[in-house]
Amino acid sequence: MTPEDIYDIELISKGPLNIFKIYENFQACMYLVCGQEKKCLTDTAFGFGDLAAITGQLSPLPVTVVNTHGHIDHVLGNHYFDKAYIHPADRELYKEVADNFANIAEDAKNDETFGALIGDNDFSSVKFPSADDIGDGDVIDLGGKVLRVIGMPGHTEGSIMLIDEDEKICFSGDSILEHPWLFLEESQPLETYLDSLRRASDILKNSGIERIYSGHYSYKPLTLEDLDKLICGVEDVIAGKLEGKPFTNHAGSGLEYEIGEFSILCPEGTGAEGRISV
Repeated sequence: MTPEDIYDIELISKGPLNIFKIYENFQACMYLVCGQEKKCLTDTAFGFGDLAAITGQLSPLPVTVVNTHGHIDHVLGNHYFDKAYIHPADRELYKEVADNFANIAEDAKNDETFGALIGDNDFSSVKFPSADDIGDGDVIDLGGKVLRVIGMPGHTEGSIMLIDEDEKICFSGDSILEHPWLFLEESQPLETYLDSLRRASDILKNSGIERIYSGHYSYKPLTLEDLDKLICGVEDVIAGKLEGKPFTNHAGSGLEYEIGEFSILCPEGTGAEGRISV
């Protein structure tokens, strides 16, 4: 297995300033946005393939790495780069992942997804770059291309999104997607997430956004109509109008609320169960 074997690369905006979706083994998505002077890599997924080399093949421009939040499947590939940006509220999450990278890689050797790629490589000496602050309202100027940052506390306190108003695209990380996780220890109350979604909806509609590309499940972009459905679903969960089904996965357990083809994964005691009420 080579790094190229685990990355599916799709050109999602073609022109003088290309945008690429880089899907890592159909588990986590990254996006490479090219300007005239710089390129921006949004998230670095698990990053066991050489992302610096792969993104360098797509564009020779200097790279700016921005993490939408601090989870393992969005920051592990940071070690291929000299600098990264993350919201300060997720700095401790990032530090925890970086400090534990050698153990994570050792565990992944036995994983069918990455094991053959990792092989006998020793990751104990890998160094992660320090992360500079980025937050709501910040602008990333790539030269002829500007990305605007939107704060999205919910999935984590320091979650952010990026919007490209020229191409009418939002890069939403794990904040807007088919199955948002709100049950994690670092997740914010559901009311906070709802406030973020409503604010984001206003911004995206006013910016004319047409496509929402998320950090997972991104076989096709979501739309503003999908965002409206998600908002209505969260409102119904908070109001106790939906019945949650117990779930357990590798990250924990809670209640899953189905919203059409989407769902929301919440902590136990949410909605009608009484943890959150209005």
